Amino acid sequence: MTLTQPVSALVRTPFHVAAFVFVVVGFSFAVYLGLQALGAVPRVAWVGWSHIHFVTVGAFTQLLLGMLPQVAARRLGVSAPTSAVVWTSFLGLNVGFVAAWIGRAFGPTWAYDAGLVLVWLTVLGVVGVLVAQLVRAARRDLTAVMYVASPVVFLIGLTFAFALYTETFAFEVPGGWWGLREGHVHANAWGFLGLAAIATISDVLPRLVRAPLHSHRLRNVSFALLLAGILPLSIGPVLGLGRSVTGTGLALFGAGYVAYVVNLVRTYRAGQRSPLALWLLVAQAWILGPAGFAPFILFGVPLGIPEPWIETGALHFFFMGWALPVALVGLAIFLRNLPSRDSTATVAAPADLLPRGIVPGSIVSHWMIWAWNGGVLVVAISFFLRDAAWSPAALGIGSAVLVGLWAHHLVRIAQQWRLATAGA
Repeated sequence: MTLTQPVSALVRTPFHVAAFVFVVVGFSFAVYLGLQALGAVPRVAWVGWSHIHFVTVGAFTQLLLGMLPQVAARRLGVSAPTSAVVWTSFLGLNVGFVAAWIGRAFGPTWAYDAGLVLVWLTVLGVVGVLVAQLVRAARRDLTAVMYVASPVVFLIGLTFAFALYTETFAFEVPGGWWGLREGHVHANAWGFLGLAAIATISDVLPRLVRAPLHSHRLRNVSFALLLAGILPLSIGPVLGLGRSVTGTGLALFGAGYVAYVVNLVRTYRAGQRSPLALWLLVAQAWILGPAGFAPFILFGVPLGIPEPWIETGALHFFFMGWALPVALVGLAIFLRNLPSRDSTATVAAPADLLPRGIVPGSIVSHWMIWAWNGGVLVVAISFFLRDAAWSPAALGIGSAVLVGLWAHHLVRIAQQWRLATAGA
């Protein structure tokens, strides 16, 4: 099938600027945490969770809400959102995020409540845009369904977040506060970030290695399993039904994720070698870090490690091992592949995500990829084995490697931003 009519090209939006800013601020928080561990700066309670949220709910959300309507439009062969829609979404998301962060960090409940409601309504508006695009296209496309499902699950996660920290209303659920927290993490991390990233990477990685996706049938099976698993995985903890509902969701989601990774690996092996593709591919292993510990916790199998330590290490797997590399690679790819604003492009098939032409130069080399993942592993082990005498040294070394490479990637992305702005 060939499209002959022009479709909207990927364009720079304020979401891209905000994503880069959030990654820089998250990096600053990471540096502060390191200095805090050394006793060089005062301890600030909110820096730790802000460090994670400024990359995940901050930068990653900017990229997804800014790009999903554009990517879906190109895939479905329909018009992209107008600049008015883009700016309305951008302002709603960021005013709400800042207000919610101020309320969470400094105490004014009204700011947290108002900010989260504004973010919720903004995400609902993005869902409406995506659904309208799917209806206009009048054809079935499972990848586009993943794009719609991602922010829908985000709405669930935001609702759980509201219930966690608001003082305006009282929420009583069978799973209690910890069930709400677990459901919030599952919905936002594996649901919102995971579904959208998985669908997009399935389109992007084949282009990076200049090879067709190994199996479209396997892709569809994996997507169907992921969609079937995410709802029970998110609501099971809230209902207090970990072994039944959550366990079922975990099994379905895990099976879908394994099928997705197998498809990526076979695609990568059939194509040309690309450091960006390799970093994306290796990063996919870390999202299974939390899943690997979940069955032991669900069924009460002792591991000899306190659950809070496991939770911290597993969250580190997801954040530094998976989310941050995907955000950094995604930002670099889109910046180098964006044509000038208000331009149009003709694509050969609705599945094409990136414009035709030269795939961007890498922001990483192979040794950096392995150094990054080695740092992730060392830091995670230091979280799991905090009582070991060598744990503080391991944490310091691993963190220094990650912070150094993170700084390098930010500089390279800034260079690519200048090239993209100049029309290179």
